Amino acid sequence: MWRTSAVRSMLLEKVAGLPAADPESGEDDGGLGPDFERTRRRAVFMVALDWIAILILVLLDPSPPTRLALGPFEGTVFTLAILAVAVHSGFRLGQLEKLNAIRRLARDLGRFTGDD
Repeated sequence: MWRTSAVRSMLLEKVAGLPAADPESGEDDGGLGPDFERTRRRAVFMVALDWIAILILVLLDPSPPTRLALGPFEGTVFTLAILAVAVHSGFRLGQLEKLNAIRRLARDLGRFTGDD
C-alpha cells in the first residue's frame, strides 16, 4: 500500500524537478503546492512572450523578400533568431504539458485514494 503524500512528493521531486510541498498546502491543486503553480504560470507566460516575440520579429522585418531564408546575407540572422525563439517556445510548451500531466495525475490520485 502506498502513501499518497509520498507519491506526490516523488512526482514533484523526480518528475517535475521541484522541491516537495508541505502535505497540508494546496489541496485544491492536488497537494502540489505553490512552487508548482508558480512554475506552471511561468511556463505559460514564457510561451506567450515567445509567441509575441516571433510576431513582432515577423511584422517588423525590414526585408520581406528574404524572410526565413538561409544564405550569405543579413536575413540569415533574422531566420536564426526566429528559430531560436521557436525552439525555446517548444521547450516551454513541452514543460507545460509535463506539468499539466503531473497536476492531472495528482488530482486523480487524490480522487482514487479519497483524499480530496
